[in-house]
Amino acid sequence: MTDLQKIAKLQEMNPQINELINTFDLSSEMNQVIPNTKNPDGHLFSLFYNGKDNTKNTTPRKNIDMQELVRIIKSDYLKNLPKKERPYITPYGTFYKRNNSACIKFNSDIICLDYDKLKPYELNYINNHWKAHKSTMLCLASPSGNGLKVMVKAEHGFNQSELYEGLKANADIFRLAKKEADTMQFVLSQPMFIPYSENPYFNPSAEPMNVEFKEPKKVHLGEPIKLDSIKVESTKNTSRVNRFFTNRVNMLLESLQQRPLESGTHNFLWSVLMRIYPYLNQQTAIQENELTQQLEQIILSRYQGDKSQVSALHRSIAKAKEYQLNLVELINQTAKVKI
Repeated sequence: MTDLQKIAKLQEMNPQINELINTFDLSSEMNQVIPNTKNPDGHLFSLFYNGKDNTKNTTPRKNIDMQELVRIIKSDYLKNLPKKERPYITPYGTFYKRNNSACIKFNSDIICLDYDKLKPYELNYINNHWKAHKSTMLCLASPSGNGLKVMVKAEHGFNQSELYEGLKANADIFRLAKKEADTMQFVLSQPMFIPYSENPYFNPSAEPMNVEFKEPKKVHLGEPIKLDSIKVESTKNTSRVNRFFTNRVNMLLESLQQRPLESGTHNFLWSVLMRIYPYLNQQTAIQENELTQQLEQIILSRYQGDKSQVSALHRSIAKAKEYQLNLVELINQTAKVKI
């Protein structure tokens, strides 16, 4: 009899074994992850937990279903866990890393809602509203104690790339007690940190919301401009510098594209520019005009074609270019092998 067969027998004898497995991510003596194979509703989430500062963790530990999520929520282990160490899930599906482009399985009929900074009477009203709603799958107070996390079932019709803009365009559906649901929670890979609750509201038989979702306004700006690497002199250091800078730029542009408008776009954009333009003339892989045009496309898309925002972008770029920082020194700050 294998380890997993022995464990399965123990599970039949004592159902509490499941809580230990699901909460602490136990594995067999052969280092096999012990899976939870029961998934009646078809929804799966990636669970992120590393036993330390989990806010910086982007690698999932395993996938769980809704039943397992509820067991974790009820676990005494979560009671006194510091906020930054709390496990989190990606409610819109499973991911091989926490990034919008890394989605494996998309939960196309789930909407996750996050209400924050609620006064007691607001919390009570919104909580009672969603508990009485036939489409509510899960409802419980957030780890802060002054917020509410809700998962509802809804056939909204938006695919992975449309999810944020689509749900944002319908945010008024979820406005209660004059409080808006945080649109950041509409981002495909946005985490939902798991609160502790002795008795969370859970309805495994939730029905899809009876509401017609409107399509978001779309701005047609043509094909996005791709950053092309140009041929450079084949030296070891030049290749290494170009590779580092190209990866840095692509990562920052992707972060800017995915960042919701309500999350301080102007300050974040300035930080992106300051991490790129002071180093631009010290590499040969990316041309300034191509980089600037890519940024223009991102800004126009985020601000529904408002060209005044592009003018503001150019002013910020000019200011960022006034700084001259050393790219090789930047690389050597984290490099195991210095240049």
